[in-house]
Amino acid sequence: MKIVMLLSNGFAPDPRVAAEASALSEAGHHVTIYAWDRTGDYQAVEDWGGVRIVRCPIRTTYSRGPAQILHFFWFWKSCGVFLKKNPFDVVHCHDLDTLWPGIYWGRRLKAPVIYDAHESYPDMVDHLFPKQVVGMVRRLEAKLLPKTTAVITVGELLARRFEGLGAKKVVVVGNYKKLPTTVQGITTVPDFPLRIIYVGGLNRDRLLAPLVESISGERRYQLTVVGDGPQRKSLEGTAAGATNIRFTGFLPQDRARDLIREHHLVYYAIDGSYLNNQFSVPNALFLAMAAGRPVLTTAVGEIAHIVTNYGCGTVLPDLQPDTIRHTLERYLEDNALWRKQAEQSLHGAITHFNWEYAAKELLELYQDVSSSFHRQIS
Repeated sequence: MKIVMLLSNGFAPDPRVAAEASALSEAGHHVTIYAWDRTGDYQAVEDWGGVRIVRCPIRTTYSRGPAQILHFFWFWKSCGVFLKKNPFDVVHCHDLDTLWPGIYWGRRLKAPVIYDAHESYPDMVDHLFPKQVVGMVRRLEAKLLPKTTAVITVGELLARRFEGLGAKKVVVVGNYKKLPTTVQGITTVPDFPLRIIYVGGLNRDRLLAPLVESISGERRYQLTVVGDGPQRKSLEGTAAGATNIRFTGFLPQDRARDLIREHHLVYYAIDGSYLNNQFSVPNALFLAMAAGRPVLTTAVGEIAHIVTNYGCGTVLPDLQPDTIRHTLERYLEDNALWRKQAEQSLHGAITHFNWEYAAKELLELYQDVSSSFHRQIS
C-alpha cells in the first residue's frame, strides 16, 4: 500500500513516527512522510532508510499559542495540495493538528484515515490557549474523530477516552522500545553512589526541581539530566555548585539508552494539574523497562498504573525532600528491593512492552483497515 503520513514537525526524526514508518516500510508498504519544517533546518526531500520524507517549507516557530492558528491553515492547505498530487491508499495523521486535511482528502479520495493520537491534544494545549480556543479544539476533535477509520494511540487510558468520543476502532501502539538482540538478566545491584537519571523535556510540568533540591551536594547520589527545555536554566541554577548533578542537554535516543544502562534508577515525576499528564505514558518508562531499571514517578498518569501493576519501581506519595531521600536510601540499603524491581521491569519489557509487540499491533491494524475499507467500497 501507499501510505502518506502527515506530521506537524520537521521529523528530526520523531521517535514514534520513525518507528512506525520503519515497521510499515519493512513490511513492504511504500511510506511517505509529509512533515512541516517550520524552521528550515532540514532537507526539502530525503530518503530515510527507505521512507520518503517531503517537507512543507512554511516558516514559523513553536509555542506561539493562538498566533500559530493562521500558519496551521496554511499548512493544512499545503497538505491538501500534496495529497491531491500524490496518490495514496491510506492517510495516517499524526496528532489532531493534521487530522482535518487527512479527513477531508481521505473521504474525498475514498481512502482510509488513521488518526495517530500521541496524546490528548485539547488537554495538551489547555494551558497554552484561551479557554475559547481550547473549546474550539475540543469541538473539532469531537467532530472529526467519528469520521476516522481507526485510531492509534499510546496507552490504555487514552484508548478509553477516544472510545468514549465515538471512535469506531481504537488500537494501542505504545512507544515501546526494541529489545537488544541478546537480553541479559539483572546481574548487578546498586553501589555507591546511587546513580539516578532523567530523560525528557525540561518543561514546567516535569517535576525535577524537588529531586535536585533533595540530593544537591549529597555524595551518596548522582543525578544525570538528559534533555533540554525552558526549565533548564532554572534547574542549573538550583544545582549550582553541586558536583553530583550534571546536565547533558539533548542526546540521541541511542545514547540516552546507553546512559540509562549505566544508572540505577530512572526518575520521571509529572505535575497532575496539567490535564494531558493524566494520560502520561512516556518514552522514558519504556526506555527504563528495556534496560531493566526501576522507575521513580508520581501518582499521575498511566505511568503510575504500569509501575504499580508491574512492580517495576516506586510511585512517590509526594515530593517532599524527606520522602525522596527516604526512598533513595531504601534502594541503597536494600539491594533485594532494587533487584526485584529491576527484574520486574525487564520482565514487563520482554513479555509486553517491546516494539516487536507494538509493531505487530500496527501491522495487523493496517491489514484489517485495508481489507475492511475495500469491502465497503466494492
